[in-house]
Amino acid sequence: MTGLSLTKHAGIRLAQRSIRLEDADLIAAIGTEVADGFFVRNKDCEAIEHQLKQLADRIRRLRGKRLVVLSGQILTGYHPTTRRQRRLLATVQERDLTDAGAKLF
Repeated sequence: MTGLSLTKHAGIRLAQRSIRLEDADLIAAIGTEVADGFFVRNKDCEAIEHQLKQLADRIRRLRGKRLVVLSGQILTGYHPTTRRQRRLLATVQERDLTDAGAKLF
């Protein structure tokens, strides 16, 4: 939330115009500040779309990578083999099953 408060009138008007509260937060976050509020320009949308595309590209590039962390410090990073990936995920699944069993009792 942007910290903006909503008047009763604004709540009614936003509802009438199909602008959700989350949309209002987004407008304030990505829009250009004008004299009495915020306005989302085409340029603002294009800039955000470009940033999101870059983020998606970075995320895809990270697929299959692993960080080894101990006490909040990164020890190393690498590409685990398929066999190692299965082992890593199996330990997570075992831990989840153990935690779920412990919650039953």
